[in-house]
Amino acid sequence: MSEVRGKKSSWYPLQNMSNTLSHGFVEPVLKVLKTPVQDLTYGRDSIPVTPSERVLRSDPYVQSEFRIPFPYNSNGNKFIYYQTWFLPTANLIRDVDVFYIHGLNDYGGRFAEVCKPFLEQGFRVIALDLPGFGRSSGLHAYFSDFKELTDAVHLVINHVKEQNALVNKRRKTILIGESLGGMIVLTYAIKHPETFDAFNVLAPLIYVSSESQPGKAAEIIAKVLIKTPLGRLPLVAAHRGKLSSDPEVEKEFQEDPMTYSGNLRCSTGLALRRNIIWLGQNLGEIKKPFLAQHGINDRATDCNGTKDMYKQASTPEDWKSIILYEGCEHAMLRDPVAADKIIKDSVEWLISMDEKLDF
Repeated sequence: MSEVRGKKSSWYPLQNMSNTLSHGFVEPVLKVLKTPVQDLTYGRDSIPVTPSERVLRSDPYVQSEFRIPFPYNSNGNKFIYYQTWFLPTANLIRDVDVFYIHGLNDYGGRFAEVCKPFLEQGFRVIALDLPGFGRSSGLHAYFSDFKELTDAVHLVINHVKEQNALVNKRRKTILIGESLGGMIVLTYAIKHPETFDAFNVLAPLIYVSSESQPGKAAEIIAKVLIKTPLGRLPLVAAHRGKLSSDPEVEKEFQEDPMTYSGNLRCSTGLALRRNIIWLGQNLGEIKKPFLAQHGINDRATDCNGTKDMYKQASTPEDWKSIILYEGCEHAMLRDPVAADKIIKDSVEWLISMDEKLDF
């Protein structure tokens, strides 16, 4: 794979408009005509890995990657990509798999930028790309059924456990979810609690902050469009531009060729809306041990949702924790002030879980 990794060029807005016309209007027609899409990742799989990912693919780290079939809604061509990172020279090797679930418009490989402290403590990290993101198949940032996301996580967890069983190795399973990934983890905790041991959520999408809430008119238009082949059209900006007080954080995200910089697609937004309502009605069903972390100044996801989740969860008091960070915004792991503290708190909690949890 090439060592050169480009950025999104100054022509990206025009390219984005071209993609919108192609994906929103041309492809629905081709789908009706049963003309197959040639590249199931829409070009994402050919993008070189980041410098941070390259580091974790060289000594002393050990990296593996998998593409596993993900038949969904009778589509047998789909697949999920995930990679594992491990540091065999860590002082203490832990029998713990940490699954990282990325946020909206992001991808699992970006966790390589911040995950060294986890690896240095002997945890194995599994970073997956959700359907329609990163190197997994699907139109970028498009899904119409939230269940597809939780099913993808379930698939990867089961696949990793099958790999562990081949070498007769039992390992604890802990989930980390950021933003949309946090909502996926919470939903997964309610639907599949028997498949993992504990979870950590950062800025989980439970309530949308008022600054990022789409208007009612946009919702009405989206509901009309999803009844046609145009549900994949991008409609509203959502949380774009509200990741951090540091413009460099936003710039780095927007310039990464693997992230999605367009508007929120109609079907994606409505699928999120439906799950937000469902999750709010079922927070009391959460019973697993957890740590919740949220920035008080978050302009994308409202930290009051995390507070309510903590209060309503049925997890015993001595097995649940919440930490709120003054001045911290949505991109918590890259926050200019709080990131080091946030990562330290997460790693320390993981260590405590490894010590407290039984197989």
